[in-house]
Amino acid sequence: MKKYALSASKNSGNRYSGLAVTLLATTMICASISPATAQEGSSTDQCPFTDTLCLFEDSSYEGTRFTVRSISPGKPVCVDLAGHGWANRARSAVNSNSRPATLFYAADCTGRGLPLSGSLPEITHESLSVLVY
Repeated sequence: MKKYALSASKNSGNRYSGLAVTLLATTMICASISPATAQEGSSTDQCPFTDTLCLFEDSSYEGTRFTVRSISPGKPVCVDLAGHGWANRARSAVNSNSRPATLFYAADCTGRGLPLSGSLPEITHESLSVLVY
C-alpha cells in the first residue's frame, strides 16, 4: 500500500477551510490510497475496510476499486482524484466511516459536493476530489 502526503488548498466558502489550514499548520495530513480490482459480491464484501471510502469505476461496486482514508481518523483530508488518475471515474461507492465523505466537482474540495454515507450503487456526479475523514 502506497502512502501519499496530501495538502489542502485555500477553500473559499467551504466550512472546512479554517480547520484544514489549522491542521496543515500544526501537522502533516496523510491518506492511504490503494487501487485494486473488485470482484462480484455485496457492497460490504467489496470494501471490507474500517473507516475507509472505496470508489469503484463501474456501478454496483464493479471494476477497479480506489480505496482512501485519513491516516489521522476524524481529521478531514482533501484527496485530488485527478492527481491519482481517478478524475470522473467513480460510478459507485462504499463508505465504512461513520462520517460522510464528500465528492466535489473541483480538485480542491470546494463547491457543491455529493455526500457519501454507507453504500451508493450508482454515482452520476462528476468529481475531481473527495473529502474523507
